[in-house]
Amino acid sequence: MRAHWFYYLVKVASWIGLKLFFGGVKIYGAKNIPRDAALIFTPNHQGAFMDAVLVGTFNRVPVSFLTRSDVFNKWSMPFLKALNMMPIYRIRDGIASLSQNDAVFDTCFRMLSEKRAILIFPEGNHGIEYYLRPLSKGTARLALDARAQVDPNTKIYIIPTGINYFSHYRPLAKVLIKFGEPIELEDYMAQYHEHKQKGYNQLKQDLAEAMKKTLILAEDGTDYTQKRDWIFQPKHEHLSFDELKTMAEGDHFEAREPMKKGPVRKALIWILSIFNLPPMLGLSKIIRGIKDHVFYVSIKYMVGSFLHILWWSFLFAAGVIWIGWEAGLLFAFTAIMVAMARQSLIKF
Repeated sequence: MRAHWFYYLVKVASWIGLKLFFGGVKIYGAKNIPRDAALIFTPNHQGAFMDAVLVGTFNRVPVSFLTRSDVFNKWSMPFLKALNMMPIYRIRDGIASLSQNDAVFDTCFRMLSEKRAILIFPEGNHGIEYYLRPLSKGTARLALDARAQVDPNTKIYIIPTGINYFSHYRPLAKVLIKFGEPIELEDYMAQYHEHKQKGYNQLKQDLAEAMKKTLILAEDGTDYTQKRDWIFQPKHEHLSFDELKTMAEGDHFEAREPMKKGPVRKALIWILSIFNLPPMLGLSKIIRGIKDHVFYVSIKYMVGSFLHILWWSFLFAAGVIWIGWEAGLLFAFTAIMVAMARQSLIKF
């Protein structure tokens, strides 16, 4: 599955959109992603389709995504395939449908043999909490079965990936993406050839431990809620991943005070909001009706992007009709630049 031109178009648009949507996207551990190798990214799953968008956008290589099969239909299939998405079938989709995973896995094996990158959510479901949920065996099975079939000279690595949202609801909250130390699959092949299930279980166990290192608050516990509410405060958004991880592990830590926004900056933010007020008000009304909290950040991003693009298109068309091409371009460009300036004032 070669990357479609539409994939790159969406990636560029997503990079711009995510920079505007979040109060900052910080990438850690990019140096851990090997070059000239096949890659399997395994992020945690807190934010519905936003998780895949983040990993795919802020990555130097095109990524193909294993996606729940129920989103594929005759209308969405061309669009999803152009975005490098492949269906994965679960028991809830029907026992008979599970056999279709064989063809999907064969496609993954071929892609890995070509030193491409795929993404799979090893938790197998999604949830709003920050800690890592139990992993399914599917990721280990796909990875080791691929290693057994692909040319031994082709290196295959799992990249444990942690997506750490400061908030799933608060506007312009930051997100930290941590790429962990790569796991080389060749290290598991002796055990795999001796007993496949033991190989699967060992890799699943090691992957869970590696993923916990990429998450700020990796485990549940009696003090989970208190830690979550303390760590993920706006006043801590300026801290690094390691500093936040230290806080979560309960070590002594003196948090630095972030720079406060003065009255002039607050006034400028309010004034700049006027230029894009219609899409901002429309988005605010729509997201109030979201019931499933897991989809909140994803729907907010998707709808917000659509409404802003619609607004900028309207400004362009209005300028062309009333004045001319130059005015249309000026109106749209000004609105986009103002939106970016507003976000910059909020972020820093």
